[in-house]
Amino acid sequence: MLSIISYKSISTSADLFFGQHRLRHQEFIERQSYSVKVFDGMEFDEYDTLASLYLVYCEDGKTVLGCSRLTPIHLGCMLKDHFSYLVDDPSIYAGANTWEGTRFCIDSRLPADKRLHILRQISVGYLECALHFGWERIIGLMPTLILRSVFERNGINLTRLGKPQAIGDHSKIQAACIDVSLDQYQRACVSTGTYSPLGLVGAEETMRHVA
Repeated sequence: MLSIISYKSISTSADLFFGQHRLRHQEFIERQSYSVKVFDGMEFDEYDTLASLYLVYCEDGKTVLGCSRLTPIHLGCMLKDHFSYLVDDPSIYAGANTWEGTRFCIDSRLPADKRLHILRQISVGYLECALHFGWERIIGLMPTLILRSVFERNGINLTRLGKPQAIGDHSKIQAACIDVSLDQYQRACVSTGTYSPLGLVGAEETMRHVA
């Protein structure tokens, strides 16, 4: 199941909180050789703040199989701080209720069908979380191929914020924005067959709107 972890729930969700840092170490340090901070087999950076929310997928209560981080950009924005050249119009950073999605990863050792299931849970979870908390948009950067496979192929429309550029081993990295709306959420639910993975927006209510 998909869960949200915040600073308020770390004490009761310690396995999941630290587990997502370990999964990030596995996927970003061990598999992709990211040059970021590491401690005791866990990956972290300056955007792991008290304001961050973590979407964590787990099936046994302790083993994290997928995760992503969401942070309000006025308290830290990786895209602005380190990859500003990927954004053509910096006014995107001035918008109210804008959050940044980062550290989206799924255990690469899982079979393809399981990875797809988790991907859909987290991508729909982005919109459900945003609707629940009243965010206007979510911004971030990913390889263009992953932007399409994670979001667009699952019914989530993106606005590109600049042209794709080569970074490191990736030939095409691009910044993009998800404009949050009930229509976006409904479309993603129908496209993926995933309804209310976080339990924040009632599945019956969503289906009623869709119908």
